[in-house]
Amino acid sequence: MKPRSRIVLLGGGAVGSLVGGGLAAAGHEVVLVDGWHDHVEAIRADGLRVTTPEGAQTVRLQAWHLCDAYRLRDARADVAFLTVKLYDTDWAAALLATWLPQLVPVVTLQNALVEERVARFIGHGRTLGGIGSGLDVFMAGPGEVRRTRKRGAAGGNVFKIGEMHGRRTPRAEAIAAMLSDVDTAAVTTDLWTERWVKLTANTMTSGLSGLTGLSLKAVYSGEETRRIAIRLGAEAIALGRAMGFTLERLFGLPGEAWLRAAAGDAEAEAAALDAMAAQAASMVDGGMSGTLQDLSKGRPTEVAFFNGFIATEAARLGLAAPTHARVAALIAEAESGNLPLGLGNLALITAGTTAT
Repeated sequence: MKPRSRIVLLGGGAVGSLVGGGLAAAGHEVVLVDGWHDHVEAIRADGLRVTTPEGAQTVRLQAWHLCDAYRLRDARADVAFLTVKLYDTDWAAALLATWLPQLVPVVTLQNALVEERVARFIGHGRTLGGIGSGLDVFMAGPGEVRRTRKRGAAGGNVFKIGEMHGRRTPRAEAIAAMLSDVDTAAVTTDLWTERWVKLTANTMTSGLSGLTGLSLKAVYSGEETRRIAIRLGAEAIALGRAMGFTLERLFGLPGEAWLRAAAGDAEAEAAALDAMAAQAASMVDGGMSGTLQDLSKGRPTEVAFFNGFIATEAARLGLAAPTHARVAALIAEAESGNLPLGLGNLALITAGTTAT
């Protein structure tokens, strides 16, 4: 039997709630700290409702408001997960640095390249990277999280835990074993490449879902959305190579295949289209990307850390990433309320951009 762990999650959104709920259901002691008042109160009153393609269950765990964060000093936690939005990283990391006992490691279960930012507050020796791929989760309301991807169906390990220095350690292995109670998990000794793979995948689909209002399954299934996603993937892969990231496979295909597909190679394009369709086959209907969820709620998106980051870094290195730049610009318009969501935005993405 696995040992029972004491776990803190700062950030009770979709990822934090899914992971926290899964760990609590497996018997771990879980504290979820969040700033959404109604969510915390719903969990306290009725538990956390977790719905997945395998079924639904209500689990009990501790839910704290942000004003309760001082209690972390006495929480005796074994590990803390940072599961906030990317634009909330700095203050959230500072909060953990203030109240979490200094021997407790912190795992950045977020998107994009955030470990260095977190380490500035927490310290490099305490910071680990955590990647969650193929989760496809959203909040259905206070106290209720839903997942639209079947357990183990994403291909490969869903969770990857890595030390910043790249060595395999007992604590990384223990955290990966813990997360295997939620879905498949493993230790990676190449955190930065894994980060780039996840970033590339996010930038291929999340923005498209947000701008069109389509579910993730629909993005992975649609002919036009898949073709735009191929261009986005190729631009990110080309930039990653220039920055020293060697992306071996993305959605089961070698990085070179995505570059050839974007350049017009018919065989590579067919393989890329099929690879994305295969992702759709592992999902159920209704899953919204994080970008679509944010736009629907009138919240800021993470586009500056996704497509915006790719566009900015490409420009800095003298490379072209026009599709990313276009997606980032359109999402910024949507955030400000000047651009309605809909399929018509696909034409706006392709207007004035060229294939890589």
